Amino acid sequence: MDNNKCLLIYGFNQEEKEVLERVKDQENLGKIIEITDTMTSMTLRNLIEGPHFEVVSKTLPKEKVILFNNLSDNELENSIRAIRGSLEAKPIFAVVTPTSIEWTFADLLEHLIEEREFFRKRQK
Repeated sequence: MDNNKCLLIYGFNQEEKEVLERVKDQENLGKIIEITDTMTSMTLRNLIEGPHFEVVSKTLPKEKVILFNNLSDNELENSIRAIRGSLEAKPIFAVVTPTSIEWTFADLLEHLIEEREFFRKRQK
């Protein structure tokens, strides 16, 4: 986390990435790091701090994910509101934590999907 204010994004098409770039600029959110399929076995720390090494990765579900790193509560709230108002897609939002920064993106995505399904079932 270490003062590396950024968004890590996964699964977005070019048009959606352009929307996210505009929101990032409007909200002054640092940089955007796009996670590609060949980077999913890297830890979040390595993705944030770089360099990025492309490796063979396992196939992941087709999800859109936005991870927020080192944003204030106000920045986080404003950026989520701006993204929801600008994108048709319904991405998974998460914040990089001291625990998750050591996880691979693939492991985190699996956990986030399980968590989302748990909450969906509880709402029924």
